[in-house]
Amino acid sequence: MYRALYRKWRPQRFEDVVGQKAIVTALKNQITAGRIGHAYLFTGVRGTGKTTCAKIFAKAVNCLHPENGDPCGECEVCRGIDNGSLLDVVEMDAASNNGVDDIRDLRDETAYTPSVCKYKVYIIDEVHMLSVAAFNALLKTLEEPPAHVIFILATTEIHKVPATILSRCQRYDFTRIRPEDIAGRIRQVADAEQLELTEGAASLIARLADGALRDALSILDTCAGVTQTIDEELVRRMAGVTDRSYLFRLSDAIAAKDGAAALAELAELRQQSVDMKRLADELVGHYRNLMLAALPGGKALLSGISPEEEQLYLTKAGQTTQAESIRAIREIGSAMEKMTRGNNQRIALELALFSLTEGPQEMPVMMTAQPVGIAQPAATAQAARPFASGPVAPFAAAPVVQAPVTPEPAKTPNTEDLPPWEQDSTPVSAEPEQKEPQAEISTEETPPWENQPAAPQEIPERKPAPVMEEKVQPAVEKPAPGEFASWPQVVEQLQSQDPMLYPYLKNSKAYFDGRRVLIDGGSMFRDFIRANKASQRSIKKVIAAVTGLQCGIGPYEAEKTTEKKANAEQSLEQLQQLGLDVIIKNTENSRH
Repeated sequence: MYRALYRKWRPQRFEDVVGQKAIVTALKNQITAGRIGHAYLFTGVRGTGKTTCAKIFAKAVNCLHPENGDPCGECEVCRGIDNGSLLDVVEMDAASNNGVDDIRDLRDETAYTPSVCKYKVYIIDEVHMLSVAAFNALLKTLEEPPAHVIFILATTEIHKVPATILSRCQRYDFTRIRPEDIAGRIRQVADAEQLELTEGAASLIARLADGALRDALSILDTCAGVTQTIDEELVRRMAGVTDRSYLFRLSDAIAAKDGAAALAELAELRQQSVDMKRLADELVGHYRNLMLAALPGGKALLSGISPEEEQLYLTKAGQTTQAESIRAIREIGSAMEKMTRGNNQRIALELALFSLTEGPQEMPVMMTAQPVGIAQPAATAQAARPFASGPVAPFAAAPVVQAPVTPEPAKTPNTEDLPPWEQDSTPVSAEPEQKEPQAEISTEETPPWENQPAAPQEIPERKPAPVMEEKVQPAVEKPAPGEFASWPQVVEQLQSQDPMLYPYLKNSKAYFDGRRVLIDGGSMFRDFIRANKASQRSIKKVIAAVTGLQCGIGPYEAEKTTEKKANAEQSLEQLQQLGLDVIIKNTENSRH
């Protein structure tokens, strides 16, 4: 019966193992010195020699005539392990025997001493496939097995093995085998099998194997089934790498900003029954190669491609910048995530390719307030306050009435008596919050009570202070919020991202006060947004995507506040015009 080349040429001694010199040396030294552990863990990608080293180790510790840590291969123990007649070495596939009952049976067998060998060796392949209960059943036995038992665990996904198992094993990481080592090994196998293998074909097989010697021997075996003379053209045809020019056609269309050509090429590939998710994965690898080829010394990082493709990548690298390659990898990677959640994979990939042809979206330049502490010229300060009728003057000294009167600061719209979402004050950017510069208030002519913290003042009961007229000073107001120009684009994007929110914002307006976006959407919108935190986050996220601003949101009620303030001031002025004395009392500090 014919045996596959990777089985026929499996190494029988440690010295035949390719590309794992450090691990082989450590294992041989342990066997020679008699320092044999009770549990080993071999991890690495496929085809790097994990199971092979486990079998050689099982023969070496039981060999009747070991040679410098290597099994002799001639004694009855070595031959019995090779042909599977000895039951003291058990190889178990955890992918198909991953239940707790399988591990319990194995644990019960460990109590019996070996029949022929010195050690009973259990090789558990793909150990990461065991269930949680099976790992728990193995745990105690793995920690303190009988003196005649050795466990060797092999896995390609070390991150799935529990930490409690890892801490009880000697771990060895098998690295990918270098292409030159693979090429040398397959030339050796080809000579022994009387195959005519060209140097170019050997190098191409080594590159396509991507560090796995078993894959290289499988490609060689496939080509040997066609003819005894193996060249590069045969390897390309049998390995399925005859034509990958569609990847370059897609990237060329994207580089030329030709969205129609990119989508047409995608439609043609779909017509040929090319899987969209696999195509997206190939495009990610394609742009990775373009990015690496543009790096100094990046040629050595290219793997798994033919020499012709390598030369083509080196030529195309100058036409696509590294920033464009990185952006393409991110866009296509995002499309692959959407493919797993959506039904139409073609649309997700089309949107990604069309977005790449459009180029990155430019963020609008926003005006920032001047930092606090920098003096402004009078003309600049006045220009920054278009709502004021004149320059802001210092507060004039006012005669004492019944109690000191502290001017109430002007209320800015939508900052008091509001629900939590309306009081959101998320800063616009990562810089410290910048407050509007205000005119300096001179304290030289201000009475001493205005320079002290507000506190109740005792007034003699027998000599009440005379009631005197006090001039009402204009309050220093902050600039009114301006219209938020990017709001229509924000609403348009929210239509697709949050369909429940869009009807409330379809005819809304928004204003920007320097740190928050104030939304004028009516009472129904306010009731809806209070109860939907997810919609609040959606609005902030879309605002950041459209404008680049990280800011809070709130309702817009400037008209009502301004109207109330104007009515109060107008009433005071009318009373003064009628000749009435206006008396302002501080009810908080007055004594009754």
